[in-house]
Amino acid sequence: MFEKNLTKSLVFQQHEALLGRLPEDHPKWSEVQRRKEKLKAGYNGEKAINYFLSLLPAKNYHIFHNIRLPIEQSFFEIDAYLLSPKTSFIIEGKNYAGTLLLDRNQLTQEVNDETKVYENPLVQVNRHKILLKYWFEKYQLPFTPSEHFVCFSNTSTTINISPGYTEAEKRVCKAADLLKKIVEFEQFYKKETVDPKTIGKIKRLILTKHIPKRIEILQTYGFDKNDIITGVKCPACKFIAMEYKRGIWECPACHFRSREAHFPAINDYFLIYKPSITNSELREFLHIPSSRSATNVFSSLGLTYEGVTRDRIYFQDPRT
Repeated sequence: MFEKNLTKSLVFQQHEALLGRLPEDHPKWSEVQRRKEKLKAGYNGEKAINYFLSLLPAKNYHIFHNIRLPIEQSFFEIDAYLLSPKTSFIIEGKNYAGTLLLDRNQLTQEVNDETKVYENPLVQVNRHKILLKYWFEKYQLPFTPSEHFVCFSNTSTTINISPGYTEAEKRVCKAADLLKKIVEFEQFYKKETVDPKTIGKIKRLILTKHIPKRIEILQTYGFDKNDIITGVKCPACKFIAMEYKRGIWECPACHFRSREAHFPAINDYFLIYKPSITNSELREFLHIPSSRSATNVFSSLGLTYEGVTRDRIYFQDPRT
């Protein structure tokens, strides 16, 4: 079963939100768009892997997508982690296009008459396996016998492995062959090493300690707050900005009316700026005329908060 479902990464969502509020004639629009497309390609690759993992018997594995766990003063990320009473699998997904050459030192990609060199993903997934073992030891949990793979999801990619590189021949596959690889390795593990109670502890700890990566996206691209288009976007015609009148948002362009049109705008604010907001910041971003009206909007959101009256700070739901 999926204990942590596949979702868009927080960084991907940040880029989507930023592009939706950046004028298309801005000199850095194309740069942000290119980065968003790379993130989208990675997400599409993860969806392909997710599809094949969904075909596994639900009772056999506890599946976690995109977990990012703290280790000492840093973090490590695992694309997919499969846990069972007998064994576990750590999967590193890649969605590279073109022709790939994998050797012990590096991965070389040739695409569109361009050559790019990356870290060998087998080295990467091996490192994640070691770090996960350390992480389990830190919390005094048993680390089940574990296997690891690199899974390439782009169906048109050609993968070449250096002669004699047996580890890659054994542990590199395309997404369509992922179930076959899992079944091949499953047969070597007959004895259960963790009981359901321990699996429950591991599940809760992973979900509790997972911290999604977030970037300061305005600083990353050198944007000023004045570069961002503010206001509530009309769900019907996409005009910005709708006007707030007695609890109703009305579009001056198409006259569409809504009580909930501000929800996506609030999410954009959290993604672009920070995961907290004050009354004055809400008024400025949504173009709300008064503090009282802003308070009414906050009451519709159900956000947690600290402080009272003017000093109150509202926080994004950490589950979103």
